[in-house]
Amino acid sequence: MITWTGRWAVWAAASWTLLYVASKIHFALAERIGVTGGPRVAPETYLEYGPGEIARAQWANAAAGLLVAAVVLASLIPFRRPLPRRTMAALLWSCAAMAAAGAIGMTAGALFAERGGALFGGYCAVWAVLLCLASLSFHRRRPSIMKQLSR
Repeated sequence: MITWTGRWAVWAAASWTLLYVASKIHFALAERIGVTGGPRVAPETYLEYGPGEIARAQWANAAAGLLVAAVVLASLIPFRRPLPRRTMAALLWSCAAMAAAGAIGMTAGALFAERGGALFGGYCAVWAVLLCLASLSFHRRRPSIMKQLSR
């Protein structure tokens, strides 16, 4: 059974992920490097990319964000077998670790290298917390078949 808190965490994490996707789509359409609230990008950085490469990279980032949102929403499925449950748990915790790494990297870069990105670092910190809550919710859920076996 999924508690109200567990559903809330899953939907909040998926929604927060879609904000990242929207930012990546915006940057892909504008063929811009970076992310909303991220570090400043030097104009000469654009010279390192060929025509359309920036947009393709941003579309790939948007697709990766959609994949994260799909994984988070898939955690609402009541997996009963151990292998799918373990796989889902590993995917969820990997997403949470990725967001936490982004939070640490962006915030540290903003504080120590003065390159900017503190806003995106804060966004990633909230994202990591929401993904951790969704992961914990999944981890705490026991398949109904296990409850029946324990009786």
